Amino acid sequence: MLDPSAFLLRLKNDFGSEKPLLVKAGPLRFYVFADSEQVKTVFRNSKRMTNKSSTLFALHYLLGLPRSAVNFYQADDSGMSLTPRPGSKTRPENRINFLIAHNAKVYMSSSHLQTLDELYVAILLRRLDALDVGDEWVAFPDLHVFLQRIAMHSSIEALAGSKVLELCPQLVEDILVFQSYVPDFLHLRPRWLVPEAYRVRKRILDGFKKWEEHALKHSDCSQVGPEDAEWEPYWGTKLVRVRQQYTRNAKGMNADARATENLGFIFTSTTNITTSIFWFILEALKDPRLFEQLTGEVAQCRAGDGNRFNLSKLVTQPLLQSTYAEVLRLYVATAISRVAEYEDIHVAGYAIPKDSMIIMYSRTMALDSEAWIRAGRRLRKPLEEFDAERFLVSPDWMRPRANGTSGEKETTPETGKTASSSERRFSTEGLLGLWIPYGGGDHICPGRQFAKHQMLLTFAMLFDKFEIELALPDPGRVQPNMRYAPFGALPPAHDTPFRIRKRRVSERNAKTKKRG
Repeated sequence: MLDPSAFLLRLKNDFGSEKPLLVKAGPLRFYVFADSEQVKTVFRNSKRMTNKSSTLFALHYLLGLPRSAVNFYQADDSGMSLTPRPGSKTRPENRINFLIAHNAKVYMSSSHLQTLDELYVAILLRRLDALDVGDEWVAFPDLHVFLQRIAMHSSIEALAGSKVLELCPQLVEDILVFQSYVPDFLHLRPRWLVPEAYRVRKRILDGFKKWEEHALKHSDCSQVGPEDAEWEPYWGTKLVRVRQQYTRNAKGMNADARATENLGFIFTSTTNITTSIFWFILEALKDPRLFEQLTGEVAQCRAGDGNRFNLSKLVTQPLLQSTYAEVLRLYVATAISRVAEYEDIHVAGYAIPKDSMIIMYSRTMALDSEAWIRAGRRLRKPLEEFDAERFLVSPDWMRPRANGTSGEKETTPETGKTASSSERRFSTEGLLGLWIPYGGGDHICPGRQFAKHQMLLTFAMLFDKFEIELALPDPGRVQPNMRYAPFGALPPAHDTPFRIRKRRVSERNAKTKKRG
């Protein structure tokens, strides 16, 4: 409990990963899977498992879900498929676990995702234009907090509308404080030890109840149809309106439970990605050559009006994608859990009894050099170090070799020379079970595409408008705070001072012309 990350890594070091381990700790019993092939098998069996136990743990102990609502979630035995499990006694309107997951998948994809992207760009642009930064350098004490405030505000407004921020003007600052106490909540520290943590959580939840009451007076979300607007100021996106609809219809959800659900939705939709944006930008600023290459790819994606970018082109640039994937590999540490809730199951040749929990720690696989080499990846740098090109592969990478295997070749077949960055493409092929920042299977994070778009768009738009310099003697010493593992993206252990000024329009245009 004091250091779960170190414990899970030590299991791999002490016992290897060939076989799953059964861990008994007091009343707790859980299986740890650390072999990538076994992890893939777990994900493929997702329909026969749930992640309800870990979700309810977080909802209750981290977010404050009332015990009555916990029991309501627990009573939902309908499973996660469109059709309820045979024998389920849960009424359709009470399928709370399915409704949450299903609607998130629907309303964070296709045209809904496009709307979200456009909203985020417009709001972020407005936030950047409002910064009190001119032609002279302005110093700030911490790059992480600076980026969190900008990106989190933009994301909340895009997802949930502008009224929640008007009614709760402290919301972003309160979420930042709340985020700092995540390990305390999940380590079950009582109120008397961390009174500010519970105080700020209550203020957020009270604010969400006020938001709900106000929005209901001005906007009807009882029916959400295809003809309705994709976004409006009181509830934001269709996803939030649909969430409000089914949580109000569900028997076990009262105002306190709905406020907790809203906190969970906004918290998970913003905190991990804003911290990941920080690491993306920090790694780019630490390496001038990488920064030049990344901004070069961005310049190729500029749209005609000067302030916009072609998103479909931006999110397919090879080095931008590889840097994004490497940030998540190295700076996201999450314990992914599955429970054999309904029956005994067999996974990768092992019998898992009913009600047993399986744990998979993303960092274990992210740092497993032998497994990455077996997957055909050439490790230019150790996995403990950041390598922006780690997910770039040569053009002939997946061609079968003489021994029947496939993997990355160091040379191109035509010339025998090492492939350059411009010749390589981004790929996560063969890494299922090794690169799992979003989980996997039926329970994979439904907001993963929006998160990727946010990261790349924020980088592109920020450096299109500003120059930033780190004010650190040794930026390489900025390390992640492992106290937050295995709970998601790892914030930096220390402040990162920096300075910022507006980018000259002539320089921006010259760079675009050069890249064009």
